Amino acid sequence: MLCITNRERPVLNRRQFALASVASVGALTLGRPGLSFAQAEQVARLRLIIDPEGLYNVQSISLAVSGVLGNYLLESLIYLDDKGQARPWLAESWQADADGRTITFKLRSGKTFHDGTPFDAAAVKFHFDTILDPNSASPSKGIVGPLEKVDAPDDGTVVFHFTKPFAPFINLLGQSYFGFNSPTAVKAAGPAYARHPVGTGPFMFDSWTPGTRIELVRNPNFKQFRPDAANQGLPYLDRIVLNVMAEEGVVTSALQTGEIDAAQLTADAVRPLADDPQFTVINDKNAKNLMFMEFDYKKAPFSDKAFREAISHAVDREAVLAAAFGGNGTIALGPLSRGIPGYDDAVAQKYGTPYDPDKAKALLDAAGWKDDGGVRAKDGAQAKFTIRSYADSTTERALAVIQANLGDIGIQVDVGTADWGTFYPGLLKPDWDMDLNRWTWSDPSVMSQLFRSPGHRQLLPPNPAIDEALDAADTALDSTKRMQFVSAAQTAILEDRMILPLLTDWPMTVTRTALQGYRLDYLGYVYATDLKIAE
Repeated sequence: MLCITNRERPVLNRRQFALASVASVGALTLGRPGLSFAQAEQVARLRLIIDPEGLYNVQSISLAVSGVLGNYLLESLIYLDDKGQARPWLAESWQADADGRTITFKLRSGKTFHDGTPFDAAAVKFHFDTILDPNSASPSKGIVGPLEKVDAPDDGTVVFHFTKPFAPFINLLGQSYFGFNSPTAVKAAGPAYARHPVGTGPFMFDSWTPGTRIELVRNPNFKQFRPDAANQGLPYLDRIVLNVMAEEGVVTSALQTGEIDAAQLTADAVRPLADDPQFTVINDKNAKNLMFMEFDYKKAPFSDKAFREAISHAVDREAVLAAAFGGNGTIALGPLSRGIPGYDDAVAQKYGTPYDPDKAKALLDAAGWKDDGGVRAKDGAQAKFTIRSYADSTTERALAVIQANLGDIGIQVDVGTADWGTFYPGLLKPDWDMDLNRWTWSDPSVMSQLFRSPGHRQLLPPNPAIDEALDAADTALDSTKRMQFVSAAQTAILEDRMILPLLTDWPMTVTRTALQGYRLDYLGYVYATDLKIAE
């Protein structure tokens, strides 16, 4: 079912809309009294693949949440330029002390939140204090590592104090997790804030129909502080409608009829549109995501490295990539995406686990897992397990291939999916065996978030080779030395068969040519102020 329409009126495609407008020019208002035909609202309708679990970045850091907050609503202290270098945004400068344990930021003046309250040092301190507060249970707390406290000695100065140097910190500040919310709005709304976010970005939150759409309106007081944006003034668009649309075929049809203007699609869904001059296809081959499998290491047989290694050789990555993303991407043998600085292909090739079902069977035989009528067994226990993941069409196709691959070596798995807000917290419970996960990041410190014991789901036993390399990478302020530790960490993670890296997909976005100015920055966020509808 196509769920992009306003319940109060049918949605017309642009040709139908134009005809209806010509027939009733005098009555045309589009929700704004006195608006003439020549002044028709600039509205862009874009796809959301899934409904976000909330829109408060202290509580949620999923891709669905970041895609709304980072693109439109929030701004950060720095941005990353096209080479991945940190540049001033809401901050005008920063300086670390000699030992790297204190970093002082000077803020730009003249920025206000959507509710009219000032963006200042107190707002920055409030955001990080909330993250550090144990009562917040913020997933961002682990990201900021050794951050101890934040001071705001005056309105324009913020001082970050660390227990030890933290090399990734500056670059991580560009992520939407560290975009700023109005402290006044957060305090006033309480638990409801996640449904009514208030930032400083070019668009303001207007409404949210759960499972259907999120509507944003132009911020009339916006000031552009990013010099890399083509439009240095107010946004061109009056309104953005983000339509929750799960089915690829429905999205393709909606693009063709003009009911939406842009959508991320899989390669298979893009093919019917690729040669049509009405559309532009953007393929991000510098993507920084990684799809991978991991295990509940606290239970047998996943506590056994040999068993994990067998599974790692059993999965046909090329088949997963073809099924889930139409082959648009690259397989992964290492624990870091190729798009992230520090990826070491030599390590991936030497220590990775290429598809080899015969080797997988031999490893299982050696470990005592014998064939028992098509399903292996050991000590009376059959190899029947579960795989959990998040629900979307690409994941489900990937799971089907993995399920078949494991069946081929005598391991039977049941798969189950849920929305991210259910799936990810559920990994803290002991009722699963394997999961299929996916992270998008910009810095090699993602390995610390995932694999530095006890790991992101509190399951990993200490491993000195991994932990020490990751700690060294996170504290090394010299970039050359840091990359050496990053390579060592990749080696240690692969040698321990800590995860099963699968692939990096290249996100594909299709835009109608009527939507102009659509381009992505280094982190994959759209320059929202540049978007406009051709007259």
